[in-house]
Amino acid sequence: MLRLGLDMVAASADPHRFYSVDSRNLAFHIFEPLILPDDGLGIVPWLATGWEMEGERTWVVRLRPDVRFHDGKLLSPHDVAFTFCRLDSMGNGPLAGLIAGVEQAVARDAHTLVITTRGTMPLLPHVLTLLPIIPAPDGWKGIYQPRGCAGTADGLAALTEQRFADGKVPGTGPYRLASFRGSSSADLVRADTYWRTKPHWDRVQQVLLGSGVARARALVSGEVDIINQVVPESLDFLSTRADIKVVDSKPLRTLMLTVNLAGPLTDVNIRRALAIAIDRAALSKRIAQGSAEPADQMAPPGIPGYTPAASIPFDQAEARRLLAQAGVPEGLRLRLITIEPFARVAEGVARYLLAIGVQLDIRYASVGDALPLLRDRDYDLFLGSRVPFTGEMGYSNWELLHTPQQDIKAGSQNDSGYSNPELDQILSQAMVEADTSRREQLLQQVAVIASRDLPFIPLLRTTRRWAMHADLRFDGRVDGNTLATLITPASASTQ
Repeated sequence: MLRLGLDMVAASADPHRFYSVDSRNLAFHIFEPLILPDDGLGIVPWLATGWEMEGERTWVVRLRPDVRFHDGKLLSPHDVAFTFCRLDSMGNGPLAGLIAGVEQAVARDAHTLVITTRGTMPLLPHVLTLLPIIPAPDGWKGIYQPRGCAGTADGLAALTEQRFADGKVPGTGPYRLASFRGSSSADLVRADTYWRTKPHWDRVQQVLLGSGVARARALVSGEVDIINQVVPESLDFLSTRADIKVVDSKPLRTLMLTVNLAGPLTDVNIRRALAIAIDRAALSKRIAQGSAEPADQMAPPGIPGYTPAASIPFDQAEARRLLAQAGVPEGLRLRLITIEPFARVAEGVARYLLAIGVQLDIRYASVGDALPLLRDRDYDLFLGSRVPFTGEMGYSNWELLHTPQQDIKAGSQNDSGYSNPELDQILSQAMVEADTSRREQLLQQVAVIASRDLPFIPLLRTTRRWAMHADLRFDGRVDGNTLATLITPASASTQ
């Protein structure tokens, strides 16, 4: 048995309910995507063996013929089409953007799916890496069309929260869900029907250990075998132990402040003051202990969408001037919501903002509590993170920056209240632009506008860090997923 000590355990066993690392950590043990992201933000075939374009708006996806769900049912193109229908039925939910622009999905034959898009969607294969596939109801052989799939009402109604929690919705993944306590624990058992090589571990336990110090203690005591989100307070101690090893991912996760534009931060001068008051270089050195670098814009360097023109400087004198210009020369008091793993960063930001007269009241919340606060905009600033899983900024921007618009599945994670028609138009062009160079130019324009309007304030680019018993091997993941299939005895090889 493998025991995972995690900073967060999924609040729901429904793989489409939330867009968060803890949700994916559970979902991708049980369910699988057509295409898998690798650790370099590239893609590899998974449930699909290949894909190609026919013309400008049609993708042909070939499925593996030997994949079965846990109940023995063979995977078919109808399951993928039904999964699209399921996302569509959830409105502008957290994963809605994954099928934005898809006009139709229909089976061509028993192992081939044809996806038609409204415009060119060059990154569709990358986007599909984030979509866990669920089975269609027995006998359903319909097609996906936006705003309603015929014959799906009963099948969709059966997909209740409790059925997922009870492990009654089968996946194709290496594990089945044996028991689940939302935001607390999940027990998984190896699936005998798995189509690939069976994973090493017959059972996997995910256990919530919300405190970084508690995770480190549980690892050292032998209560768990591997932990994620190693906090700086524990790093020095763990690094000295011969029976423990620590691994890092690449620094592609951006820590950022989401700004509530309906509160006291409606004035862009105040937002600009906050953004330039923070010394990101010093913050990364003093607080992150080698696990971070400054982030002066949303896109990491080397990712399409990054441009020096979008950089945010450090200038506290100018920050104070902007506050005075905005009519708050004495400063103001703001509420910041975040989760425990980001505590040191939140406290560091608070110190820099205090230097310009801005006081932060910091509240730490569990993920289960934090996400509703974010959605309800019950905050002034929200400290969270984002990774450009598709290898560029198009999809992330579509979710975070576009004006929320359910009919085109845009802005489903835009929790700041931001809306800019100019940005929407440029981003819409970028999402259907097939020319790589032109697409990057459009994404750079979006980056400049976002750095001007500041609905988000980027802070740091961080690694993800794990610690484990020395007799285990895990190479880390830029997406933050702690997957049992990738954790093996040190003497064995990963899948």
